[in-house]
Amino acid sequence: MIVSELLLRNFRNVSECKFVPDPKLNFLLGENGQGKTSFLEALGFLATLRSFRGSKPDEVLKWNEATSEIRCKLQPVTPEEQAGWETDLKVVFDKSGDKSGGVIAGARPKVAKVAFINGKPFKSSTSYLSQRFGSFELGFHAVVFNPSDHDLVRGDPSTRRNYLDRVIAAENVHFLKTVSKYQRILTQRNAVLKQEEQAGSRDLLAGFTDQLVTLGAQLAFTRLEWILKLAERLNEMVHQIAPRQPSLRFVYLSNWAPQIDNLSLNNSDLGPVNFTGHGQQPSLELLEQSFRKRLSQLEAAEWRSGHSLVGPHRDDWAFYLGEQALRGHGSQGEVRSALLALKLCEIDLFRIETGHRPLFLLDDFSSELDRERRTFLLGYLSESDLQVFVTTTEDSSLHGKKFKVSNGFLLPA
Repeated sequence: MIVSELLLRNFRNVSECKFVPDPKLNFLLGENGQGKTSFLEALGFLATLRSFRGSKPDEVLKWNEATSEIRCKLQPVTPEEQAGWETDLKVVFDKSGDKSGGVIAGARPKVAKVAFINGKPFKSSTSYLSQRFGSFELGFHAVVFNPSDHDLVRGDPSTRRNYLDRVIAAENVHFLKTVSKYQRILTQRNAVLKQEEQAGSRDLLAGFTDQLVTLGAQLAFTRLEWILKLAERLNEMVHQIAPRQPSLRFVYLSNWAPQIDNLSLNNSDLGPVNFTGHGQQPSLELLEQSFRKRLSQLEAAEWRSGHSLVGPHRDDWAFYLGEQALRGHGSQGEVRSALLALKLCEIDLFRIETGHRPLFLLDDFSSELDRERRTFLLGYLSESDLQVFVTTTEDSSLHGKKFKVSNGFLLPA
């Protein structure tokens, strides 16, 4: 499936623009600040209902405009993708219903965000994203490589958790729904922990704990399952990108899940580690037992703190180069190679699991990758059947359809 047409209206600095991309390689050229990334961000919104730049809905509205719209047409490119079938996706941002009128200084305007598939509205992100797996297998997804990805190495654990969950949810609708249920139960359990400890509240906590254990074990099991699949190809991919780099590992960090060679560690340890043997997938039963035991050990501390101290919502992951954590010891080049390998593996795993080809959105190509890595990636993408969108300030050695972006306008390159 490919994007055959993209329309932006009052999005960022783009007043109105129709973009008809090539089915394969598309390069958006221009100086910084001209609006190149806005086109990639719009495609990302249509795929995930979130900004890969971390922006809020009110921040993507063009200045002094009350509404904004992103729209695209999807078309199949193979008989397997239902020949002749076309889908229309749309996301509308609307602050016209905000009655505050800016009365409260510094308050953000309330912007409603509604997504549509063939005219049918979806206000819930979970409902919209679940349509990837609907009766007609929409399968639309985008994988993004951009400067903020460095936070996956050196940023907060929540950034890494959210990334891992989004990647898995893109190919697994059951996991998407389990994450939503887990967060709901976690919120309810934390509300109980904020109450005064007494017989009635302890009984209520026990009920939420049972549900948290069941859902939390399912989340961890699926995360570890995905990491095992990633491990089969990550190191090979990074050595294609940078043959001289040490072996790369993606390691799950948890203070409750069983520690398993090559797969998971206690998240208090990010120093040198001696990896031996092979990672094995822990059973769901073992994860439930470990989670319940750790919650029992920390129950008194949780009552004192007023929130849940352990679980998948506090787990983390890290890259290891050899026996050293990439976060503290990797060079810029090693970090970029690891992240690029991760994203290319993400594409492969999505395709294997769903049978669909995601878009690949590559932002700030010229500054994010050095010459050696750019050469590898351009060769890799030229040989692939992916539809790719790249922003760059340079116009050299690029073989694909080129578009010039200037002050929010798309011009022939």
